[in-house]
Order: sequence, then structure tokens, then C-alpha cells
Amino acid sequence: MRKKAFLALILAASMMMGATPALAEDAAASDPNKIVNIGSTSALSSINPLNMDVTFMSLYAQSMMFLPLTSFDQDANTTMVLADSITTEDNKTFTVKLKDVNWSDGEPVTADDVIWTMLKLSSPEVANASFDFSNFEGFDDSGMSAEGATEVDGIRKIDDKTVEFVAKNPMSMDSFVNNIGTWALILPSHVLKDVPADQLSSYDWFNHPDVVDGPYILDDYDPAHYISYSANENYSFGAPKIGKLNFKIVEGSDLLAGLQNGEIDVVQPAIAVIPDSDLEAIKSLDNVTTLTGSPVTDQMTFFNTRKVTDARVRKAIVEAIDRQTLVDGLLSGNGVVKDGFVSPASPYYDDTLENIPYDPDDAKKLLEEAGWDSSTELEYYTWSDDTAMTQGAQIIQQQLADVGVKVNLHTVDLDSLMGVAGTDDVDLFSVQYTITPIDYFIDAQYLVDTEGDSWTGGYFSQTVDDALNVTQTTTDEDEIKAAYKTLDEQMIADVPMFSMYFISNTGAVSNRVTGATPSLYGTFDNINEWDVQ
Repeated sequence: MRKKAFLALILAASMMMGATPALAEDAAASDPNKIVNIGSTSALSSINPLNMDVTFMSLYAQSMMFLPLTSFDQDANTTMVLADSITTEDNKTFTVKLKDVNWSDGEPVTADDVIWTMLKLSSPEVANASFDFSNFEGFDDSGMSAEGATEVDGIRKIDDKTVEFVAKNPMSMDSFVNNIGTWALILPSHVLKDVPADQLSSYDWFNHPDVVDGPYILDDYDPAHYISYSANENYSFGAPKIGKLNFKIVEGSDLLAGLQNGEIDVVQPAIAVIPDSDLEAIKSLDNVTTLTGSPVTDQMTFFNTRKVTDARVRKAIVEAIDRQTLVDGLLSGNGVVKDGFVSPASPYYDDTLENIPYDPDDAKKLLEEAGWDSSTELEYYTWSDDTAMTQGAQIIQQQLADVGVKVNLHTVDLDSLMGVAGTDDVDLFSVQYTITPIDYFIDAQYLVDTEGDSWTGGYFSQTVDDALNVTQTTTDEDEIKAAYKTLDEQMIADVPMFSMYFISNTGAVSNRVTGATPSLYGTFDNINEWDVQ
């Protein structure tokens, strides 16, 4: 799960270019008899890209039909999709040149499509809370464009294949491509331009779109059970070999049987969580290949610092939890205990950082020093779909009780969890959170560097703020790494949040499917090249 917020950013000049996927010259016809089923444990919130909630399920389901400017490969390196290049000389003006890609009706993807999409995402009529364009010229402080706007100073058409994005404050190339490039899916303005803006969010056309630029066209869907597609024979990067593609939305406990009997061909780890109890059984299947990636997804635990005000209490709670035992017992070792914000998979991770240790005796001393009232009961929330964490939360509840901290445990669905996050109904809560390993700025500002409402109760540190700004004002890798180390050191000292553990996500693919690599990022970038034996 991801929450995005496009905030004011600061950085020096940089440049990023790419050329994947390659445009096709002569595409072979898709075979409707070739069918691949992708297992998912995540329900779909919306099939409409204007309602993008920046969850991986929405991104992957919607981008089968509508492409982004950029994507990430298996190693989280930026790749170009609709964009042929993105360049900047001053880190305020970003020039996006588009590839010669066509919609399925033969019309070209143009700068008009990019601008129209951005203006609708930011329009008060659509009011998509996941996007905030406030750092771009012409948008108000809430990130909205004017009602009915057809142009804006911050997104300018240079020619049919070139768009300029103009920021109010300098921003990093990594932040630009990680947010604007990846999560905003471009729509066909020539089809939708006459639809009233206040009707777009619920417009029925998105339930059966007849013009797409992605590899597949939607046939039918039930957001809680399945999504079915047929191949787009006119896909600019080559018609998919697989004629029919399905997302099967199932319980985690159904993945093993589905892989075993062939009803599921691919388990993509960003949208499907394999229960730890089934992991070894899946790895032992003769008809399946598994891939366990680097530890990227963070089991983040946030304190409401308005309520749990003493850093000594927060540190004592961490010291009372045997996190390594949780990893060994709940994840079968497929994870690591590392404190701070930056993933061990990131090039900016510093392995000299020392974790807060498991030390229940010291936890008791810290609580005594802080004058902790043992009759206080903390409200602790976890996500019900996260099987490992729901089991772990009960262990945590007992371990905290052993040092004199009472916890009232709430296991709720994701919507309910997000509903209480940052409110005074909760003292601490745990949720899986995946941050692209090359760019922590946006997420860190939103989560742990704000004096307003946030999941940490408005925690703010000038040290953290200064460190984050350094990551946006230099391209020197050593300086960026040092800045993130400073951020992590402050996180460990103040403990507004902590990592219960970083998860090494596991994906699986049937041996009948060729060309598919089930990794956290990049799995579907070459989906038109997938085939079945």
C-alpha cells in the first residue's frame, strides 16, 4: 500500500532517460486459447484511473489498459513507458518527450492526453486526494487546478509529443518519476474530452473501455473476485501472446491450492501475500518457480506522539518486542529487523546503524524513569488481511504486558485502519508500507516530517527536515546516503515510528508460463512477451 503527496521539493539538476519497452514493428496475433490467471489477495477499489488510490492493485489492474509515463524494473530502476525521455536543466522545468505510441483506435498518444489527464486528476470535480500538484505552477495550495481548466502554467504543451512540467520549487528527478511518472495513468482525451468533469469519476465507459493504449482491454470485473481482459491486438509494443488474462482475487490460503492445481499461474508479491504457513509448500512444488526479493516492504508501526508523548516510553515499547523471533517464527526468516526509515534494499541504506535492541529489563527501567502509569491502556490497531501481523500482534500484546504496558488490540480491515490512522482513537498501529528504494522524500515528509496531522500525530524534527532537504539538493550519492543516515538516527532516537521488520516478498510463477518474473516491481512491464508452453 502507498499514500502519495506531492509536496514542495528542493533539488539540483539531473537527467534520466530510458528506452523500454521497445516499440514493435510487426506484431503477431494474440492467441485467445492462451490464458493466464494471476492470483491476488487484494481487492480492487476502482478500475477508473481518475480514482487511483495509489495501491499496487489499482496501479497494475488499471495500467493493463492505460499506460504511465514511466515504470520501475525488477531492481526499482526507472524505465520509460510512454515517455521516450525526461530531462531537466534546473530541476524546475521537466521536459517529457513521448514515444510514438498509438491508442487502440489508431489515434496517437499526444501531449494533449497528458495535460488533460493531469488537469482532470487535479480538478475539484474529480477531487482525487491521492494526487497533490501544489508544487507546480498554476495549481493552488491544495494542489487543485481551477474548475473547468483546459490549461495551466505548470504543465505546458510544446508540441504534440512534448510536455513541460514547471515546478514552483526545485524537485528531484527521482521524485518526479516516482510520483508523476509512475502513478498517473494517461487517458485518451479525444474520447473523454466532452464528458462533464463531475461525471468522470463514475463514468460507465471505464467499465468497458473501447480505446486503450495498454496491452489488454477489459472484458468484465467484480472488484472483490476477478478482473478479466482480452489482448489489445494493436498494442504499440507488440500484441500480447497471451490472448486472455485474468486476475483472480482469492484468500491467501487459496494460493497454494491454486498454484498446485494450475488454477493460478502467477502470484505477484505486490498484490498477493503468501501465508507464511504455505510458503515452504509452494517453494517445494515441482510445477512452480518462486522468487524471494530483497527486503523492501516495511511493517511500519506508528506512534501517535500526541498521546504517547515520551520518547522513553516509545523506546521501551520497542525494546519489549522480540522482533527477530517474530521474523523467524512468522516469516520463516524471510525478513530482517532494521530500524529507521530506509529499506536495507536501498542504495542509501547504511548498515552501520544500530537497532534498538530487544531488552525487556531496560524497557522496564525506561518506563520507570518516564513515570509510566501501568493502568494506562494503549489502543493498538493492525490490519486483518496481514496474517503474520495479526498473529504477531497477540505475541506483542503479551510481551508488552510483561513489562507493564497494557494494550487493547484491534484487528480491522484496511479501510478501518486508514480511518483511524493519525487520529486520537489510536495510540499505535502497524501496517505494511512499500516505499520505492530510490526515493524516500515524499513518504518521509508525509509520515514523519509534518507539524500538521499525520500518522505520527504531527511529529516534527528540524534535523529530519534538514536531512530530507539535503536529499533534494545534491546528486552526490555519498551526501544523500549520509543525509538518510541522519534521518534514520533521529528516528531511532525519537521513535515516532519503527519498523517491526522489513519483509522479503515472495512471488511464484507456474513453469508453463515463460517470460514472467514475479517481483515487487516490473513484473508486468513485458507482459506482452509472456507465453505459455
